[in-house]
Amino acid sequence: ANDYISLFEGTTRNKQFVFLGEDGDNAGDFDLYKSGFGTGNDIDCYYALYPYASTTKYIYGDSEGVADYIRYSMPASQNYNEGSIALNANVMVAVTADLDDFDLAFRNVCSFLRVRLYGADQSVGSIVFTGNNSEVLSGNMAITPVYGGTPSVRMLGSGTSLTLNCAGGVTIGTTQGEATEFWLVVPPLNFPNGFTLTVNGFYGGSQTYTISNNLT
Repeated sequence: ANDYISLFEGTTRNKQFVFLGEDGDNAGDFDLYKSGFGTGNDIDCYYALYPYASTTKYIYGDSEGVADYIRYSMPASQNYNEGSIALNANVMVAVTADLDDFDLAFRNVCSFLRVRLYGADQSVGSIVFTGNNSEVLSGNMAITPVYGGTPSVRMLGSGTSLTLNCAGGVTIGTTQGEATEFWLVVPPLNFPNGFTLTVNGFYGGSQTYTISNNLT
């Protein structure tokens, strides 16, 4: 309910639309959030991206084979959400067949990493994710939607870490069977040397876990 998307309504102008349905709905409508004058070049279908950001742009491709894409800025930090991912963190994109098609079939742009932690009398303040080959994880990304298919992603930014912030601290389960889940939204990249997670305690101290496998 009340989620906002960027909609390129047959032009390269980024318009803000709001979802009119309820939490958990599997269908619903969007309405223009606010009207006003603007300008943009024509495109031959409708593109949508969640979450809305005023900085999101539709970029034309070039003569060297780079296709048109939507440029979105992936934040370097996310906020802990119990049992799920952070609000506005799950980047999704939709594209219609043409200008006579008004159904937006959203597809996930990123991957998800679930981290399960446990320990006696432990409170987590933040979790930092980094690739072991300095992979770019945040900043501008080029998203190319594919009608009826999986979108492609290229990272254009320079940020090499993602931080999951746990405001006020999150007290974790004391045993493996009571482990607490933390979810991170991560660009869908190959990590040939694996990745590293640094868990920072809310009251100080940290612990680092390194995965050295070649992972995608």
